[in-house]
Amino acid sequence: MTILFTQVMPVGVPVEMLDAVSDDMDVDNDPPEGLIVHTHFEKDGRAHIVDVWESAEAHQRFADSRLTPAMGKVAAARGFDPGQAGEPETSITDVHRIVRGR
Repeated sequence: MTILFTQVMPVGVPVEMLDAVSDDMDVDNDPPEGLIVHTHFEKDGRAHIVDVWESAEAHQRFADSRLTPAMGKVAAARGFDPGQAGEPETSITDVHRIVRGR
């Protein structure tokens, strides 16, 4: 089942860190299997992520194999301790319908 995956990152996680993680994984040239669309942005001083995935399992495979290692690498390089920031606010919603643009 297709899912909408959203996260609001903890205060103190800058959108530039999400850029660095995306760059480290080279997702622009090598998008993860099962990803339909990804976006991240800053709103009200917090970084937000909105993704559409073919399935929750596809997202989990990506998180385990690429995302978590890249986040750890980028955080360490910036002297950022994710454990101190807290957990993001995460929501997963089943998608009923997708309309793709041309």
